[in-house]
Amino acid sequence: GLAGDCETLLAVRDVLAGDGEAVRNWSAATPMDQWDGVTIGGSPPRVTILNLSWSGRADRLGRLSGSIPPELSKLANLEVLDLAHNGLTGSIPPELGGLSNLEELWLFGNDLTGSIPAELGSLANLRVLDLSGNGLNGGIPPELGGLASLRYLNLSGNELRGGIPSELGGLTNLERLLLNGNELTGSIPPELSGLTNLERLLLNGNELIGGIPPELGGLANLEHLYLGWNELTGGIPLELGGLANLQRLILRSNGLSGGIPPELGGLTNLTSLQLSENGLTGSIPPELGGLENLTSLNLDWNGLTGSIPPELGGLTSLLVLELAQNELSGSIPSELGGLASLRSLGLSGNGLTGGIPPELGRLARLLNLHLGRNELGGGIPPELGGLTSLVSLGLNGNGLTGGIPPELGGLANLEFLRLNENGLTGNIPPELGSLTNLWELHLNENGLTGSIPPGLGSLANLRKLNLGGNELTGCIPRALADKLDFVDLPTC
Repeated sequence: GLAGDCETLLAVRDVLAGDGEAVRNWSAATPMDQWDGVTIGGSPPRVTILNLSWSGRADRLGRLSGSIPPELSKLANLEVLDLAHNGLTGSIPPELGGLSNLEELWLFGNDLTGSIPAELGSLANLRVLDLSGNGLNGGIPPELGGLASLRYLNLSGNELRGGIPSELGGLTNLERLLLNGNELTGSIPPELSGLTNLERLLLNGNELIGGIPPELGGLANLEHLYLGWNELTGGIPLELGGLANLQRLILRSNGLSGGIPPELGGLTNLTSLQLSENGLTGSIPPELGGLENLTSLNLDWNGLTGSIPPELGGLTSLLVLELAQNELSGSIPSELGGLASLRSLGLSGNGLTGGIPPELGRLARLLNLHLGRNELGGGIPPELGGLTSLVSLGLNGNGLTGGIPPELGGLANLEFLRLNENGLTGNIPPELGSLTNLWELHLNENGLTGSIPPGLGSLANLRKLNLGGNELTGCIPRALADKLDFVDLPTC
């Protein structure tokens, strides 16, 4: 009974606390219902909840710095054991598998080591198992597949190895399966398609191989699918286009090949589509322009060809559009000027031609505009001077001609300006001396003439100034001499 629970907690107090001050008010002189983190319930009364998570206690108590005592298994009526966010070391006692009434086990954010005890698979009433953010190793016990009541399983941020047990596909009540940030190998078991209540599947940051099982397209409740930063190969299954509730699809940094399925354009709840750093080929499906809730579209570092679909200009919620480092051709659609919420536009390292659309000057919230290393021609639109939020502007490595618009001097927040390796002519506008936040200014390898504006010498934050490979005359303002790269001119 309760007297036994009292004896148990007094016996384990010092093992749990380590050298900290936590749980020091557990004593025979203090009524049990006043003990830190202890909840008594039921009839006859027993200890039902032990909440010693650091975030759940007053800071003055400090963290637990001992280990998890196996004797806690004697608290037969325990329903919640929360020891999260402490400094506990050692291993997870297998004896905890005997807590037959346990519904929640929170051990995340400690320094626990060793393997996950297979005995935890006996906790028939367990709804929550969170062992994340420790140093656990070994494999995931297949026995965890028998936890029929489990809704939340988080083993992320450990050093777990081996494969994902196919037995986990039997957890039909599971809503979240988080195995990210481990060292798991092998392929993704198609049996996971049996997790019919699953809302989040996070397997990113492992060493998984093989293809993405098309069966995952049957997880009708899935909202987040993170498979990035693995070694997956093969194509993106068109079946994923049937995940009507999907909000985030993260497949970046794998070895995926083939085209982007147009079916993904049917995922109307999608807010983030990240397919960067794969080997995807073919064109960008215009159907993606129908993803009205999309805030982030990352297709950079692939082998995509063809032109940029003007339909992407309809993505009115978009914050990030990254298409850099592909083999895209054709012109930049003027429709992109309608992306009123856009913060970052990356189109560098393609084969884009034509001029820079003046409509891009409407993107009032834009922080980054990177169009470098293409085959763009014509002049720099003065309208870009209206992008007052801009922090980084990269137009380098194109075939741009004409002068540098003085309007660029109005970009008060600009830190990086790269106009190098073009065919720009005329003088350096003195207005650039107003860019007080500028860190780097690259104007090298153009056909610029005239003298260096003295105002550049007052740019207190400037760290790099590259003016080489032009036809500049006169002298270098003394304040700039130590920041300047490759200019054969005398110091004023």
